[in-house]
Amino acid sequence: MPDSPFDQYGTISWEDERARLDNFAIQLQHWKNLIGYILVVEAVGGCPGEAQARAIRTKRFLVEHRNIPNNRLIWRVEGYHEQQITTLLLASPEYILSYGYGSTTSGKAGPLNKSCKLKLARIKKSRW
Repeated sequence: MPDSPFDQYGTISWEDERARLDNFAIQLQHWKNLIGYILVVEAVGGCPGEAQARAIRTKRFLVEHRNIPNNRLIWRVEGYHEQQITTLLLASPEYILSYGYGSTTSGKAGPLNKSCKLKLARIKKSRW
């Protein structure tokens, strides 16, 4: 069972996030018996679908760019917090992670407005 996250961050630039994901990938390549968890918490009032888009982009980066096997990565959206948070965990395959890791409040996303549509499109088109 992980005692603490490998890494945890809020909304940062894609360039900074890739650097952190590179470090995560190095650990996954070193510890071949571990699973990488990508847990993203939605921001209360944030763009609907942003946490899912970020989680999928993160997994795609690790699989397609860093060559981590798809079956060694699990992503999920974990609920709501005052701000969007991504948590990266390393755990054994036997470890069962309870839902709500890192989420501290209930809430809901904001409206899917033009600004959110542009942000989601930018996340989905991110490349390395």
